[in-house]
Amino acid sequence: MMSFPDSSCPAGAACPAGTHWRLAIRQFALAAVAMCGLLVAAEPASLKPSSDEPSAHNPCFDQPGLWSPDVKKTAYYQQKWTPARLLVYAQKGSRWNDPENWLENGKPATKGPDKNTDVLFPDGKYTVKEGDGDHWETYGTLEARHLTIGTGVELFLRAYAVTGNFWVRKGARWRIIECLWNGTANSFSRNDMEQWPFLKIPQVNKFDNGSVEVIGTWGNVDGLYVNAGKLIIGPDSAWYGGDRHQNTIGPKASLILMSGAKFQTHVNKNRDMDLDIYGELLAGTAERPLQKDATISLSYKSRGRLKGNDGKPFGSAQDFGLVLRPAARLAVTSGDPTKARLVFNRWASWRPDKDHPAPTGLVQIALLGKLDVNGISFDHFDIGGIELPDPSAATLWKNVTFGKDNAGKPDEIFTKFSGKLSRERLTP
Repeated sequence: MMSFPDSSCPAGAACPAGTHWRLAIRQFALAAVAMCGLLVAAEPASLKPSSDEPSAHNPCFDQPGLWSPDVKKTAYYQQKWTPARLLVYAQKGSRWNDPENWLENGKPATKGPDKNTDVLFPDGKYTVKEGDGDHWETYGTLEARHLTIGTGVELFLRAYAVTGNFWVRKGARWRIIECLWNGTANSFSRNDMEQWPFLKIPQVNKFDNGSVEVIGTWGNVDGLYVNAGKLIIGPDSAWYGGDRHQNTIGPKASLILMSGAKFQTHVNKNRDMDLDIYGELLAGTAERPLQKDATISLSYKSRGRLKGNDGKPFGSAQDFGLVLRPAARLAVTSGDPTKARLVFNRWASWRPDKDHPAPTGLVQIALLGKLDVNGISFDHFDIGGIELPDPSAATLWKNVTFGKDNAGKPDEIFTKFSGKLSRERLTP
């Protein structure tokens, strides 16, 4: 009879047979062999611990084609995790906070999830919620260390809070208003759904230089707040910023874009800033330099020149799509700064209406902090669209290019900072 240790695969290791689970094998006289997605023995449906796929607590980093080529250089790969309780949803009911709906080591759980628990909703056609109808405030908050949402699962939550990894699989239906990435660890959050999740006010609270790297397509409806630690947009992944509040990177926080990553406003923000940076904005790192362009696509700003049907102007003369505050830092680290750059441009699509007219305005930013620029490109910028404390400083930048859709010549794009900014907004 096989033994199944409690610990999951350590980060960066291959997944040997039977590492994830300790099941009640003797009770059912079954033998199972699990190897990163290969399940060879039949099990009762209520005890099936996985859906034949890697999970947040057992990522199977060595499985071919599953992760980006630079995965071994990531902070989440190098993070070590100690064993923890593993709860598998038993599919007996629809309420996730009822201990009777969970299995722990193949047996009925005595308590539900908490922040020190690894949680798995295995693949299947079932719905999990804690609330009633569309009343989001009744749905509750699920706390976990690692959290996996399987294919076919409908999960409705008010919020989730994780200190470890999070993985939602293709084919899941996931509706969560708020999410919190907490703790001190380096973790990943992977979205394999074919759409970005409905997040209202996501927050990153990673202390002691911790990080969360998002993989796939993510986004927020209201404001994104990186309060502490690092939010990393992984290779060829995207974050779509919301239109109802500005997105803020706090003084002790970093927004980092990897190769092919995008940060883009998904609709035009007529009366607020897209991205307000008090900490760091980085494109590539020394360990993972850019191998291709990373892109920040911002709202156009009409500077009050454009009016809606109500006769009121959109924004003011001090509107910016992005502000790098005086104490903040922007740096580009590229493997080849002539080909792999940080690109600033205007968002690519819109649906004109009275609040979101066609983009007759162009991009406006203010770069007031420390700049380490080698490999950067600007397109769709208005005349005077890049405000600097000293415009002549731009002549010291390296490998700077300009797109064909700027409103003027390169030397017309830069201007002296006007000295006026919108109010600070550091908290949700």
